[in-house]
Amino acid sequence: MTTPGIPRVAVVAAGAMGSAIAHKLTKTGCTVYTNLDGRSEATRQRAKEAGMIDVPLVDIVMRANWILSILPPRDAASFAEKIRDAAVTRCGSNGDEPPVFADCNAVSPETVKRIAGIFAGTGIKFVDAGIIGGPPRDGYDPTFYASAAAEDWQILDEFVALSKYGLKVSPLKGEGVGVGDASALKMSYAGISKGMTGLCTTMILGEGGTLGSAN
Repeated sequence: MTTPGIPRVAVVAAGAMGSAIAHKLTKTGCTVYTNLDGRSEATRQRAKEAGMIDVPLVDIVMRANWILSILPPRDAASFAEKIRDAAVTRCGSNGDEPPVFADCNAVSPETVKRIAGIFAGTGIKFVDAGIIGGPPRDGYDPTFYASAAAEDWQILDEFVALSKYGLKVSPLKGEGVGVGDASALKMSYAGISKGMTGLCTTMILGEGGTLGSAN
C-alpha cells in the first residue's frame, strides 16, 4: 500500500488510550474516524475532544488508509470480523485499495495470528502492534512495537512512517520475525512488570512484618 498525502486513520475504540492516540494524530493534521455505536456519553465526549469523526464501520473501511484496533482484548476478534464483513461488501462495490488493519490489543500471539487469519483472501494487510506504556500526554508517548509477515515488510515500513504524525513506532524485523512477535513482546513486558510489582510488594510487606515483630 502506498498512502499519498496525510493518512486517514480509524481508531476504534475511543477509550482512554484510543482517544489519546487519536488526539496525537489529529493535532498533526490527520483525519481520524471512529465508530461510536453503543458507546457511552463519556466515550462520545472523549471522541469529540480528540477530534474524531463518528462514521459507520462500512464508511471506515471506505475512507481510512489505516485501522487501529485499540479495544478490550475480549472484543479484538469480533471487531476484526466486523471489519472483514464490511470490507467484503465495500471491496465488491469498487476497485479502491483496502485499508491496513493494525491489531494493537493486549492479546496472545496465538490470538493475534487467528485475528490475522480473519482477513485471509480480503486483500486487507495486517500489522501486529503491541502498545507498551500508558496513554500519550504532553512530553510522553507510548511505543507501538510492530511486526508483520515477511511478505508485508513494506506495509510495516509504512506503518513506521506514521511516526511523522505523532506516533512512536518501533518495528521488529529479522529472520523469522512475523505476526505474533509484537504481541509476544507486549505480553512479556506486561508479565515482567506485574511480576516485579508483585515481588516488590511482597518484599515491602515482608519488611513491614519484620519491623512489626522487632517492635
